[in-house]
Order: sequence, then C-alpha cells, then structure tokens
Amino acid sequence: MIKNRIEAVIFDWAGTTIDYGCFAPLCGFIEGFKSKNVEITLEEARKPMGMLKIDHVRAISAMPRIQHEFMKQNSRDICEADIQDIYHRFESTLTDNLLCYTDIKPKVIETVALLREAGIKIGSTSGYTRAMMEQIADKVAENGYQPDTCVCADEVPKGRPHPYMMWKNMAELGISDPRHVIKVGDTVSDIKEGLSANTWSVGVIMGSSELGLTEQQVQQLSDEQLGSEIRRVRSAFYAAGADYIIMDMGELPRVIEKIEERLAQQEAHKLLTPGPLTTRQSVKHAMLADHCTWDEDYKAITRSVLRDITEISANTDDFAAVLLQGSGSYAVEAMIQCFCRDDEKLLIIENGAYGKRMIKQAELAGKCFVTMSFDMCTAIDVNAVEARLISEPDIRAVMFVHSETTSGLINPIRELSTLAHSLGKLVLVDAMSSFAAYEIDMEKWGIDALAASANKCLEGLPGLSFVVARKELLEMESSSKSLCLDLHDQYLGLYEGGGKFRFTSPTNILLALRQALDDYRMEGGLTARSARYHCNHEALMKGMGALGIRSLVPEIWQSDIITTFELGALNFETMYGYLKSHGFVIYPGKLTDIPSFRIGTIGDIFPNDIEKLCETLRDYMKG
Repeated sequence: MIKNRIEAVIFDWAGTTIDYGCFAPLCGFIEGFKSKNVEITLEEARKPMGMLKIDHVRAISAMPRIQHEFMKQNSRDICEADIQDIYHRFESTLTDNLLCYTDIKPKVIETVALLREAGIKIGSTSGYTRAMMEQIADKVAENGYQPDTCVCADEVPKGRPHPYMMWKNMAELGISDPRHVIKVGDTVSDIKEGLSANTWSVGVIMGSSELGLTEQQVQQLSDEQLGSEIRRVRSAFYAAGADYIIMDMGELPRVIEKIEERLAQQEAHKLLTPGPLTTRQSVKHAMLADHCTWDEDYKAITRSVLRDITEISANTDDFAAVLLQGSGSYAVEAMIQCFCRDDEKLLIIENGAYGKRMIKQAELAGKCFVTMSFDMCTAIDVNAVEARLISEPDIRAVMFVHSETTSGLINPIRELSTLAHSLGKLVLVDAMSSFAAYEIDMEKWGIDALAASANKCLEGLPGLSFVVARKELLEMESSSKSLCLDLHDQYLGLYEGGGKFRFTSPTNILLALRQALDDYRMEGGLTARSARYHCNHEALMKGMGALGIRSLVPEIWQSDIITTFELGALNFETMYGYLKSHGFVIYPGKLTDIPSFRIGTIGDIFPNDIEKLCETLRDYMKG
C-alpha cells in the first residue's frame, strides 16, 4: 500500500538557497527609484520581496510615503510609465551585479543531497524573470546546486503570493498531491505562495531577506540583538501562516520527518467501527471555518441542526432536539438525570455493555431503578418485559438500547415502546447506533425521549450528542443533579436564546454535523442510507462466510450496523495490524465469554470497501 510521504521540496532562490541576506535585487530597486528623484530605504525595498519584480516595483510605488515623496519631487502622481522606467533601471542594475550574488548559502548543498538520497525531488520558484535566471543558473550549478525544475514568475499568469509557480513545478515533477510537497522560502510572499498552493510552507530565518543581514553583520550583533531580530522574523513568518520555521537549512530534514509523521497519522483508513467512523471529505472540510457562538449566522446554523435532527424521528411540533457538548453517553445520562424522578421507579432493560452503562449512570445519579438482563446475543423478550411491567405497576419509566453495539444485535424498539406506552410508562431509548439508519417514529410508537450522537449513522464527528424529547418533558422542572447535563436548562438556552448554547459550543463539530445532515439529505435520507448499510452488511456476511468465519448473533436479531464474529484460531493483534497496514481498522470483541472481533458497516463505507476488506483478510489468513 502506498504510504503518504514528501515527494518534493520546492525552494526559493535569493535569500533561501543563494545570496545570503538577498541583496542582489536591492541596489536595483534603490537605483530605479533614485532615477525618479525618490530615495527609498532598504526596509522599503525589501518589504514586497519575493514577488515578480515588476509587481515588486508597483508594490513599493503604492506605499503612502513613496507616493508622497514622488509628488514632492515631481509635482505629480506616479504613473504606470514611471513604474516601467523604474523597472527598466532596476533590470539594468541587477544585470550588472547579479553574478556577484550566486554564492550558495550554508548547509544547502548537504541538505539537498540528503533529500535526493531519500528520493525527494527538488523544485524551485523565483521572483526573477527567466532572463534573469539564465544569467545565474549555470554559475550556481558550478557551485554545486541545481534543482530538478525551475519556474520563474514571468512564466505563469501571476507570481507570488499566487500558487501558479508551485503548481507548474508540481506538473513538471509529476506530483498531484500538494500535501506531499514542501515550499521553503525566506519571505512572507514565499510562505503565502506555499499556503495558496495548499502545500506545507516552511520559512528559513538565517540569511533571509526578512532578516536582511550579511553574514558579517550577523556575527557583529550581540546575542541579545540577534535574538531580537530572529524573534521579529519568526513573528512575521508565523503571522503569515508558516507551518514550520527553521533557523537554517540543516533543520529541514527533521522538519520533513515531522511532516511525514503527521501525514502517517492522517493516512486514510476505512474505519470499520460503530464510531468514530469514516467521514466524507465534505464533513471534514466543513470544520475549517471559525465561528463566534453569539453570531446570528452561527445561531441560525444551530437552529437548523436542531430542526433537522428532530424531523428524522419526530416530524411534529410536539418534539424538540437538545444538543449536548459530549459523547453519546452524555445524552443517555442526561435523560436519566432529567426525566427519571428520584422517588419513581425506572426499569432498565439490558443485553449488553451500553445497557450496563445505563445502570451505572442511574446508580450514580441516585435514581430508584430495577433491571432486567438478557444474553448479549439475544434480543430483549417483549413478553417477559410485559409480564414484569404488569407485576410491578409502580414502574414509571422504561429504558433500553435499540442497537447494542456490544454484539451488533437490534432490539425490537417498536414492540417494546408500544407496549410500555400502552401501559402508561415513560419510554426512554438509547438510539445511539441506530438513529438515521433505522425507522424510528417517536409519536406513533410512544417514545418520549431518545438519545443519539452526531458521529454514528449521521456520519458526523465525535463530540456532539443530542436528545430528542417531548417538549412537555423538556419544559418540566428538571430533576437533574448535574448542571452540565440539565436538559431543561439546555433546552431553554437553545430555544429562548435563538440557538445559543449555555456553555461553549463545539463550533467546528456543529458545522461538520450541519454538513453531515446536508449529505444525509443529498444521499436520499433514511431510505437510501439504510439501504446502503444493508448492502454493506450483506457483502460482509457473504465475504466472511466464504472465509469460514462465523457470526455470533442470530440473523433474526442482527443489525446492519456492526457484526460480531467468532475469533477462532485467529490472533486479533496480528490480524488488526495487518488489516490496518492495508487501510482497514476493525474493533475488538466485547463479549466476555467468547473470543471475538467486530466489524462495522456504517460511515462513508460502500460494498466495494467491504469486498476489499474480505480480500485482504483472505490474504492474511493465507499468510
């Protein structure tokens, strides 16, 4: 399998690889403006450094002090003809002294050699024109540095900070993924060029145009003075958005190692788990915006999320969704805290780890509760529940898990809910793994509240859960002993506040959920998503059956969300490592009495992904 790695480093020239301090262009700019009776400082000459040189002249000409001085000296505004005159003087001056500034900066030759040893290609961009570059390229090559490609600013539609020189380098080097490319430069324009091309952007401090000092001047500075100058340059690069900042070229190989570590962490895996799970690129990309929680635009997004979540399971004004900052277990515990009175009996029905977690939550909340337990691979028996409710009429509320990801079984939500509701019980459901994949009609089936999460079948991201409940429940005075999990207060805050969370909103996660809901609708909603998950599950059962691997939950109770398989003679750790190295991540088993493993079929997963998984597992078993 191809691993993410850096394929190319694209260097700037003057100030980065040659011409310590980037002095070659300065005289040209100074002489050019002097020809119009305007004296410019070194700082003014350097400020736009890195741009195409004619654009550099235009940038200096646009500076308020320069415009004022030009008017003072010439009794008129500067015009394009003046800019062209200045540029021609710059060009002739640069031509006269360009060869004097071709010395290669320290550690460049050694570093480039190391990169080439590692199979990394070397590209380059320059604010020089092609004619200027041709004057120095051979001399620099004689000195020991010759990149594989060189693109000049006059060879593309626009120079820095635009991305075109970077893209032309990538095209010539045969590289398609910008995240496998690093731009190294010594100016703010270089940093912005890399960022605009979506490559990694690295700023080099020593010998840079931003530092603006010769080697001799650097040596003459005190440690305190040099430190101050280095901090100034570092601050400029950081403000420009640099991914990394290095002192000199000798630090670049270590930076590349760090970037490759990050790329390895970001390497695409198919998460065949019940969550967190594989998400669409659109969902991840939606997180990139920053929002203020008080902003009306953001509150409008929050309101739209609340509306769309409610409509999935309760398309009626009698219900409302309440968002909570936290995982799905936060929402489950919030239902227990808020809807279960301390002096009224709650029946918790469990057949897996998440039912057992509800018991622990009720115990810590000080609730009055009783339990019913069933085998982890057996669905809840509706008749047994009916007998229990009839025998204990003081039970006020019933709570159970719809889809137990412990094993992958699906409990009979409609039958259980309808039964409990018909007997006058409050019905609370953990629909964490089933919400948006299985039909749930809260009004028709008598469900009073359910808990779910953004990162399951909605295919959002972890960190945001929600409760959908009858408004009359949410508007009642809460019995919660927890401030953060108080659904009554959270409900009032979200709805009376027009979408404002009581406490800090997970803004980026909510933006991702908004996009996930849009994608859910675009795919075709519940009908299309449940059909895709079913096809995934069918492909999994077919593939695993062909390998002789047996599932543990009877088909009648098996969900399309996650399936538990008997581990048999397989070693989970080595199997997991092999599958991960080939792009698949699976789950260990959670059954206590049978060695097992689990495979999820939800998220941005399709039948062909499942088929590839089974082929990979077949190869592992052969090996």
